[in-house]
Amino acid sequence: MKRAIENMFRAAALLTLNLILLSGLQAQTPERRLVSGEWLEASLNLPNLRIIDMRADIRDYWAGHIPGAVYLDETALRWPQNGVPGRLIPPEILTRLLEEIGVNQKTTVIIYTEINNYRATYLAWALDYLRHTGWAILDGGFNRWKNENRPVSRDYPVLNRTNYGSKINPDESVRAVLDQVKNRDPRTTVLLDVRSAELYSGERGNWKRNGHIPGAINIFWGSFLREDGSWKDLKVVAGNLRDMGITPDKTIIVSCGQGLMASHTYLTLKYLLNYPKVRLYDGSFNEWSNRDDLPVETGQR
Repeated sequence: MKRAIENMFRAAALLTLNLILLSGLQAQTPERRLVSGEWLEASLNLPNLRIIDMRADIRDYWAGHIPGAVYLDETALRWPQNGVPGRLIPPEILTRLLEEIGVNQKTTVIIYTEINNYRATYLAWALDYLRHTGWAILDGGFNRWKNENRPVSRDYPVLNRTNYGSKINPDESVRAVLDQVKNRDPRTTVLLDVRSAELYSGERGNWKRNGHIPGAINIFWGSFLREDGSWKDLKVVAGNLRDMGITPDKTIIVSCGQGLMASHTYLTLKYLLNYPKVRLYDGSFNEWSNRDDLPVETGQR
């Protein structure tokens, strides 16, 4: 009897701790979608938590990763579609992939790379597209985690395949397709090209036709970041965007070469600066430049 009562108290204490941790995630992520290393370390044993390592080289994962993390290469999220070399895989394939790594609709997904880069944000955007609300990015990535002397493991988690859920209703409001880019109204919609200035101007590039989509405004995605990968002062960033006519009242379509870098700016605009109408054009310049019937401009705007 005494042992049963003790077990009940332990279960109640564990439930209380889990609720506190979950409320901590909710406090950190709804607007900003970033969690700290301190939060994650305290949450490693949280039920239905999946940590995803998306660093560039799987050998880095082998050498050491956050305990419980599973490795996912960003190329698994894209395949050729309609002449575009790399585009987000269809929802039914994406959910199957998530099932294989133990993610369902109720899973809290924490994503990290080396620092705050676009491989993590591309998966985050894909989860947004699925209306998967429980996700966040580890602020500072693995580099900061390790520099803060937090635990590192070489053990590989044993994953149980899940059932993601039958009701899949993608949120098309976070995605832009070719016709929406072609037919956009410049009075209400801004097309933002976040490639480097050299790629935008056409001085560099490996596309069939180098340059940019006519009317696109160029801001390099990395210009929002400091050298250590952290974001610059967001008030300054917001002011610079306003000066360029990129304001929250407009629909912002973010483009790059293949949708990856654009996903980082998507997160910055939507969750750090609270722009309500942000879409990612994942066909991006790969799709546009390959269409001979569509115009391409060169030079700076």
